[in-house]
Amino acid sequence: DLIMMYKFLLIKFFLTVILILSSCSYNEVEVKKKNIQADKANKLTLYTNKKLDSEFRTEKAKINKKYIIVIDPGHGGKDPGAIGINGTFEKDINLLFAKIIRSVLSSSNIKVKLTRTDDRYLYLRERINFAEKLKADLFISIHADASKNRKASGFSIFTLSDKASDKEANELAQRENKSDFIGGLKIRHSDPLIKDNLIKIFQRQTMNESSKIANIVIRNIEKISIKNRGHRYAGFVVLKSLTIPSILVELGFITNKKEEKLLNNKRYLTKISKIISLSILNYFNQTD
Repeated sequence: DLIMMYKFLLIKFFLTVILILSSCSYNEVEVKKKNIQADKANKLTLYTNKKLDSEFRTEKAKINKKYIIVIDPGHGGKDPGAIGINGTFEKDINLLFAKIIRSVLSSSNIKVKLTRTDDRYLYLRERINFAEKLKADLFISIHADASKNRKASGFSIFTLSDKASDKEANELAQRENKSDFIGGLKIRHSDPLIKDNLIKIFQRQTMNESSKIANIVIRNIEKISIKNRGHRYAGFVVLKSLTIPSILVELGFITNKKEEKLLNNKRYLTKISKIISLSILNYFNQTD
């Protein structure tokens, strides 16, 4: 019996060694130069300025219907939003970017309206009402992100959900939603429809369209060399229109020294605006 047990253990040992060796040899095959070259071939081709401009002009020329887009520069007036390491106010970056994308996107078929064109405070519900009165086809809220972690960086797109995609998204939504309580003021407009248990009924189609747009933006953002934090979800009040597809853009982290500098660079903001504008045109041309 003892000899049989030794034989069993010896066989088990050899089988284990064979498995380990086979897994090692498999990994060696995976990292051969030939496979690395194949991986490189599968990577997305990054946009050059020339290629981006060319694709943008082509898509813009295809638009054959009238559209209204509302761009909402977040914060303003007594609400500065996040403050950068070098003292940049988020509200100023948001307004600068909104004016740039209005200039880039506007055409005979696309009317771009801003919820604010100067440094003024607006309630979140006022921003939604502005878009709904215009019967806008799309609502885009512009923001710059902030974090206690000074290394946090990257571009994000948010769409509405009654459940946040992650803890950080939830905290960000709560922080932005507090904008209606600046100076001890409460929300002036309350809509009985806007409650979590009714969002699923009234907004499903709108939320689906919002997600489509967000995914196109993320797909195009991947073609330029900036960090991309992806498409995320949270319960932002400003995204709660029942009828208008809505996205919230976080341009980057104002609390990251490098990104704060980029967010003050008009050339950088123009490139981001062209990527987002191209995505909007892609979406409109798909739905025509």
